[in-house]
Amino acid sequence: MAKPTAKSRRISNAASSGDRRRLLVALRNMIAEQLDQGVTSPRDLAALTKRIADLGAEIETIDKARREHDPAVQALDTEDERMDDSED
Repeated sequence: MAKPTAKSRRISNAASSGDRRRLLVALRNMIAEQLDQGVTSPRDLAALTKRIADLGAEIETIDKARREHDPAVQALDTEDERMDDSED
C-alpha cells in the first residue's frame, strides 16, 4: 500500500475534523497546488478551474454567515448615535 502524502493527510484530517470550511479550504488548496504544478491535463483543466471557483464561493458564503453572527462585527457595523449637547 502507498504511504499517504502530506497533502492527503491534510485532506483526510480536514475531512475527519467535521469542519466543513476546513475541508473546503483543504480541497481548494489541493486543486490550486495541482494547477500550479502545470501537470493537469487539458481535459481536466476546465473542470478543476470551475471547481476551485465553486469552492471559493462556498468558503466565502461560510465566512459571510460567520461574520453576520459575530457580535464584534455587528458592533463595528452599527452606526453611532448623535449626542445632543443641549440637554446639560
